Amino acid sequence: MEYVNRIASQLSSIKPISHWLSGEAAFSALKEAVDELASCAPEDHDIIVEAFDLSVREIRYIEPHTLLFRGIDHQGNDSFVICHYSQLLACVVYMPKKGRERIITGFSR
Repeated sequence: MEYVNRIASQLSSIKPISHWLSGEAAFSALKEAVDELASCAPEDHDIIVEAFDLSVREIRYIEPHTLLFRGIDHQGNDSFVICHYSQLLACVVYMPKKGRERIITGFSR
């Protein structure tokens, strides 16, 4: 019986395959990377996700497969990119603040 209880407790911590075949894992990985960098970057630096030639200010997860990126393109235009999670390639960077307030890429659902 002890063996069965141990296995049952381990099974409850296993994520279903639907978790890995959705944008949830990509969204979570981006958020964790931003949070980790924000915790160790100098306070006078912004924490920005760079993706699709945008400096991303906000990332929104639209279940089950879509990520929406809002940011500024290289010409200073407010822009959006919508992608399937499998198209994602992003870089999380810190750079000197551009304004008075610290900017950290935000996340929403």
